[in-house]
Formats: sequence, structure tokens, C-alpha cells
Amino acid sequence: MSNHPARFYSDKSFEWRPGRIYIPALRFTGMSVSAINEGGAANDAYGVNWESSHTSAPYSKEISSFGVNGILMNTDGMMVNHEMLAPYDLDVRKDIRCRLHWTCGSTDTADTVLWKMLYMALVPEVTALKVADVAFDTILATDTVPVATAYTVNRTSWAVIKGGTISAAAEHLAFNIEMDTKDTDLSEDLFLLGLEIAYSPKRLRGPDGMAHGAKLPNAMLGDQY
Repeated sequence: MSNHPARFYSDKSFEWRPGRIYIPALRFTGMSVSAINEGGAANDAYGVNWESSHTSAPYSKEISSFGVNGILMNTDGMMVNHEMLAPYDLDVRKDIRCRLHWTCGSTDTADTVLWKMLYMALVPEVTALKVADVAFDTILATDTVPVATAYTVNRTSWAVIKGGTISAAAEHLAFNIEMDTKDTDLSEDLFLLGLEIAYSPKRLRGPDGMAHGAKLPNAMLGDQY
């Protein structure tokens, strides 16, 4: 009998919980200080807009009086972009899921908002940066204000990139996020809070990933599937 402990090289024998990443909207790489004097002097006073460099320039604002900021996106067509390094343990042969977290001041459960999201996978030394323009295989559905309580934390449905779509040579991911259309009755402030990515991890050095994609629990911290 060997005195060496068992060694595991392949993920195929494991069922990992999904890997998850959350990027707060104010940390998107498409956000920057807006008030720069064209002569070269920066205006660094507190309260200067931290805003998107893309369409309609949505900007940072305090959510109600909570001391927490989001990106105010009250006008249809407002966009913000983000570029990031892909998770080191992302198994590109399995589905990749992305959804948005948002909030608003509405208490009307008939109010709706449609978010849109595009992505792009970048291969270092090969792919040029541009605005992400690839459609997800499953796109975001129209979202509804879920409860009659202002400023609840809300989540969209999952947008899905089918497994095998992204090359293993890709190392960066880019996203274009748009507040496409909100209900005309939704007059209260509408904020983007962040982007969540859920994926099947490949953590061992063997060539095999898990036999099946990671299952999402009913609640992120729960044990029910």
C-alpha cells in the first residue's frame, strides 16, 4: 500500500459550486472623472461627476440618502462599458452566465425596465479593443419592479454564453451595458449597481473539466438546488 496521499488531477470527479464574480458598477473601467479642464488642470473637488465615457454619459449619484452610490441611468439608451481579465478558473467549455443588479425608487410592481448587454472575448496580442458587440446566446428578459418597496436590490434574469463559444486563448472579457427602455411611468431614479458573472470552475491541472456544468443554488449561499 502506497504511503503517498491520493492526488487529484482532474475536475471530472468533482461537482464544484459555481464560481462567482461581482463587479460594482462604479468600478467599471468605462467610468472616469468628467471635469477635466482642457488646459490640463484637474478639478478634484468632491462631487465632480464620476461618469461613463460612452453613450449619454450616465453618472454616479448617491442612492436616496443611504451614503451608497450607483450609476444613475434614467434615460433610455444610456450605456456604460467594462473590460476585465477573465477568472483564472473559468471553464470556457461550459455555459457562462451574466446578470445585472439594479435598484430604483419605484414602488409600483407594474413598472418595467429592459436592460441590454453585449460581450466580447479578447485574445492577447490578437484582438483589438472596441465596444463589445457580441450578443449573448440567451439575452436578458424585461425586468419588473419586484416589490412595492423603494430601493430594493433587484437582479435581472441570466444572460448566457453557451459553452464552447469562447476560445481558450481568450484572457480578457469586455461588456457593453445599456439601459434600453424603462416604463414611462417609472419616473423615480433608476440605478445600475453592478454586474455578476457565474461560471463552472476548472481548478485542477488535468485536461478534464467537470462532467457537467456547475448547478446554481436557489440562493447564492443556500444548499438547495
